[in-house]
Amino acid sequence: MLRRRSFWIAAAAVAYTAFAALRASGGHGPAWLALLGLPALLALGLRWVERPPRGEDRIEPAARGAAAVCLTGAAMLAAARSGPTGLALIALGNLGAAAASMAALVGLARIAGLGGLLEPPPSTRRLDAAAFASLFWTVAVALPAVSAAAPERAADLDPLLVHYATSAASLGSLTVMLVAIARVRIARRLELGVADRVEAALLLSATALAVGLAAAFVGVAAPESILPVTSAVAAVCVAFCTVAADAAQVSRALRRTLALAALATPPALLAVYAVHEAPRGDLGLRGAPASSVGVAVFGACALCALAGLAAPALARRFAPEGARWLGAFDAATRAAMNPEPEAALEAALSALRDASDAGTAGQAPPALYLLSPPERVTVDRAGYAHTAPAEVPARLIELAQLEPERVLRVEAAEAVEVRRPEVRPLLAWLAERDVGVVALVNDAEGPIGALAIPRGRRASPMTLEEVCGLRAVADRLGAVIAVSAMLSGSRGREVAARREAEERAREVSRLERAVAQGAGRFRAIAALLSRPARAAAYSPAARAALEQLERLGEAGGPVTLLTAPGIDAVAWGAVVHLSSPRAGGPLAIVDGAAPVPEGFAQAFAQVRGASAGPPGGAGPSAAEGAPPALALWRDPDSSPIEAAKGGTLLILDAQALPAEVQSYLGAALPDDVRLVVAVPQTVDALVATGQMSERLGDRLGDRAVALPSLSSRAEDLRALALDHLARIGVRLRGRPFGLDLRALQAVLDHPWPGNDAEMGAVLLRAALMAKGDVIGERELAAIGFAPQPEPSSQGGAARSEPRRARRRRAEKAG
Repeated sequence: MLRRRSFWIAAAAVAYTAFAALRASGGHGPAWLALLGLPALLALGLRWVERPPRGEDRIEPAARGAAAVCLTGAAMLAAARSGPTGLALIALGNLGAAAASMAALVGLARIAGLGGLLEPPPSTRRLDAAAFASLFWTVAVALPAVSAAAPERAADLDPLLVHYATSAASLGSLTVMLVAIARVRIARRLELGVADRVEAALLLSATALAVGLAAAFVGVAAPESILPVTSAVAAVCVAFCTVAADAAQVSRALRRTLALAALATPPALLAVYAVHEAPRGDLGLRGAPASSVGVAVFGACALCALAGLAAPALARRFAPEGARWLGAFDAATRAAMNPEPEAALEAALSALRDASDAGTAGQAPPALYLLSPPERVTVDRAGYAHTAPAEVPARLIELAQLEPERVLRVEAAEAVEVRRPEVRPLLAWLAERDVGVVALVNDAEGPIGALAIPRGRRASPMTLEEVCGLRAVADRLGAVIAVSAMLSGSRGREVAARREAEERAREVSRLERAVAQGAGRFRAIAALLSRPARAAAYSPAARAALEQLERLGEAGGPVTLLTAPGIDAVAWGAVVHLSSPRAGGPLAIVDGAAPVPEGFAQAFAQVRGASAGPPGGAGPSAAEGAPPALALWRDPDSSPIEAAKGGTLLILDAQALPAEVQSYLGAALPDDVRLVVAVPQTVDALVATGQMSERLGDRLGDRAVALPSLSSRAEDLRALALDHLARIGVRLRGRPFGLDLRALQAVLDHPWPGNDAEMGAVLLRAALMAKGDVIGERELAAIGFAPQPEPSSQGGAARSEPRRARRRRAEKAG
């Protein structure tokens, strides 16, 4: 506020007037207090009329500005009165009183309503009253100002003209103010908040005028001195009523002020009269001693103190309808705080019934209408609740929702029924039930009911203070109804919750069994795939590889399988999967040498409508409409990564994947997917030659295991051959094949450069040539497989030494 130019202008005007009064008094007297104190008091007053920094402001800015000017004018009048009587100070004081009076009339025309059905008439916003009052004050300011500025020209003027003009302007502006307030009161008496403000302004202005006239009559001061002060006080009261944040607070302050004025003004005036008549020595009474002046003043002060104590009790008598409904609303709000919902509802409605005219001349009692289910709840004289089916019009709920405090008054609806035809059916519904006001009852989700108060024999409109009290009752009943509904439905919800909990428990058990069965299936499939690696693992090389793979599987992290040509990497990858904590999850296998991930491309084609070529066909670039490889890996419907969530992703020949796929795997592989790759060389060698992406190489790290070739597994050859023949025989003839000693000798002597793939192919072809169930040298020779002849030279003997060593190890193992 101190940064605003308007404040400094107002403060300068007040300070100038106080300085003029100080100069006229010769530097002595109360003008010093006015010069130092009035600007500070003005700052406090202007801060009070400012717009609040937070929340909704329902006061028009023009009304706040008018209130600021009114306070400034009143401060100028007070500053002028702090000095001796003079024409210049009279002019400044009258100027302040004129500014206060006209600003109060401007603020009166700018009182904002609270909205709803009623709208302010255009006539109440005219400023004709302020313009009319300015005519009185123009003369009252001009006469002393001209006399002070040019005394030689105003020498022929009677000095009493200034006093007459000041008194006439004060009385005239007060009269105009009372008439303007009465006009606004008549035009806007049904608007909530506005009626309270205007009523308070009217009574406070009338009280100020009555006190001023009484003070002038008993001789407290001359009329030209007391009436401008009265006018300024009335203007400040009007400004207070127009900009107060809470109109209900204005009503309460009005009642206290009226009660205090009615009780304290007579003894105060009596004390003033006593002091005024003291020089006569008899107080105007025959035979009264002079010492009775002190007794009269003391008695008047004591009576004023007693008036202050009795003022609250008298203020309640000034409340609307004799405070009947205000007390009923307070009692109903307190009754609704009963912890038992049904008892709280009955007690609240009983308190409202006691204040109404129910039971007199067939008047209807207060009723609570519930929306779901549609019911009407009332109480009888004994306090027992009665419920009957009843519905509230939906339009009534909509209109009440838009009214101030969500309270619809019948008088407001009657005032607009001519220009709003949709209100007429609602008025008929309300009149049929003798309802005077309807307050919405809401919960957290919206309207749940309506509280109807009977109209009865009430003649005056409902005030904002009463509406706020009714709003408090409705809000409390909304909480009671919510608690009641909660308690009444708690048993049903409890039963439903138990039933749902049992169903959920059964569903959880079913899902747990399904998950366990799924995990068991995944384990069984992985165990089936790992059988070739575990079926014949007697050699030290095989045992070492298995132990290393199981250890890495338990530790977590990516694993690299270094595979020679023909080694079955799937079996060894399944070993890693079964050893990991994700053994119950899926094992997704991808052949990097295939153009698209086998089994996943078909799913992609079904979802996207793409035409994926058969495995081993042309790559995606060659097939029309086929998506790029990276799109397959990124698509959630076809990505092998999605299929391996919670398990292991095994990639055979990972170096054959496209470069963008390798980079994607190295950067975007989620934590819940275990990566196992099979490559023919070390990761460093593949990265160095450009066959593997650096991102994927960094992801794999140095956790590599070299899978043993068949040439290093002499102890496993017999078991491996018999395992192959058993599976081949079961598939071909339903029973396993055997292997005679010579054929076994040939198998043991062969170096098997093609490893598992070569052995499987040789034994399969031999089984197809076999007539019986045993494969011998004849069948092996028929497919072109025969043991190499023993060389006779020394070099040949040297070359045959590894075969004899393998044979001895195989015989020892067998």
